[in-house]
Amino acid sequence: MNDIKKQRRKLEKQLTEASSYQQWLDIAKQLDELEGTLSWREESGCELLHEKLIREHIDAMVHCRNKGDTRGLTRVLQESLYRHLGEIANPDLYAVAWTGTKYLVTEFLDEVERSMDFICDHKMPGVTDQQKLRLFRDAERVYGRPALMLSGGAAFGVYHIGVTRALWQQGLLPDVIAGSSMGAIVAGAICTRNNPELERFFNEPGEIHLDAFRWLEPDRIWRKRHAMDQSQLLHHIHTNIGSTSFREAAEHSGRTLNISVSPTRTRQKPRLLNSLASPEVLVDSAILASCAVPGIYPPVTLQARDNDRGKNGKKPYMPTERWIDGSVHGDLPLMRMARLHNVNRTIVSQANPHVLPFISHHHDRGAGASAKQAAASILHAQVATALELTRDRWSSGILRPLLEQAHAMATQTYLGDINVQFPFRPLLYRKVLANPSRKDLEMFIRLGEQATWPRLPMIRDQTRISRTFSNCIARLEKACAANDKAPE
Repeated sequence: MNDIKKQRRKLEKQLTEASSYQQWLDIAKQLDELEGTLSWREESGCELLHEKLIREHIDAMVHCRNKGDTRGLTRVLQESLYRHLGEIANPDLYAVAWTGTKYLVTEFLDEVERSMDFICDHKMPGVTDQQKLRLFRDAERVYGRPALMLSGGAAFGVYHIGVTRALWQQGLLPDVIAGSSMGAIVAGAICTRNNPELERFFNEPGEIHLDAFRWLEPDRIWRKRHAMDQSQLLHHIHTNIGSTSFREAAEHSGRTLNISVSPTRTRQKPRLLNSLASPEVLVDSAILASCAVPGIYPPVTLQARDNDRGKNGKKPYMPTERWIDGSVHGDLPLMRMARLHNVNRTIVSQANPHVLPFISHHHDRGAGASAKQAAASILHAQVATALELTRDRWSSGILRPLLEQAHAMATQTYLGDINVQFPFRPLLYRKVLANPSRKDLEMFIRLGEQATWPRLPMIRDQTRISRTFSNCIARLEKACAANDKAPE
């Protein structure tokens, strides 16, 4: 028994030192074998899954495919997805083994993908390619798609680069990405680059401009009522992202960027800026506003593209309003993302320093971790209640806006369906408002990758059908375009 514990500790240490996903996966397989969880993956029986019904649906899909019955296959698929999606999305299925969940889930998803591809690529009696394309688009709209949300976090937010790079390398980076504060900078860097540019961004991080923070002199801090030089931050944003509108960014990258900003007036609602709701707003001004932490940076007036003044023209957007850090009221704009982009699965990369102590044990297993989670939840609830009571007592006065902001930060949701979180390391907090060195950059990126690798099996499985929809629709669009060009 002691030998097994020593070997487990050795392998867990090796996991934290892995330099690539393949290396991490090889070590994780050894851990699963040592802990006996590979056998759990192989056993189909599980109280979390309706094994018999899943087997029946797999057999029915295979039967329809072998007969070439595309209509029958469509009916089986609709029933299967409706019946089993809730089961296979259960996070408990991914809390046992390091390398993934039950092989039965993989087998089911394999057959769903084969069946969707079969319907896409084979004739359906009485249905043209254009009609089939509409059917797939309608089905995708009903099913939904995944989105990646990058939290704030000041310098800790650099770790989002590691998270997104790990997803990119596995072909799992969603096309819909949201960010607030530092997460907005990383989201902006990704969603303003096309695929070749993004590949260079991830493969050559040494080109990233790192000097975002510049403290003001004490007398200027006193006069201006904020601590850092906003012009330096804007220079950092321009160097890494440039100046482009949300519409221009979407057209260039093929991705949908979303940036959270919070109002300075309590009667205004937080906004989610993107190519649908605010296409002409300039991304750099939105990011600047989303980084405007009260007391650190001043509020920002958003800017929009002014086409009457030429390609680089700009003008104030909602000039009577000023905006601050998106993390204050909407670090993770879950409901707004769901409504605007039909999001059915949220992947959250969380690096907010004030949030990490409360969620640092969220993924840990065992009685000790459960006790820590309970203690953190109780403390979080007490903080929120105290702020609410204090806010209600100060119905007016200079402290009221600050209390409103503190209460909003304490009561909002900071987790999604699938969560990747920055490790809680108190010694790193001294770096939270400092420009990272090149060594720090490598460290933060590696932390992001290592935090993402254990979530990849769950992310891969729970976004697989959405990715298959996208692939099928792309093929059907190509087929329809070819038919339109074909001579009559």
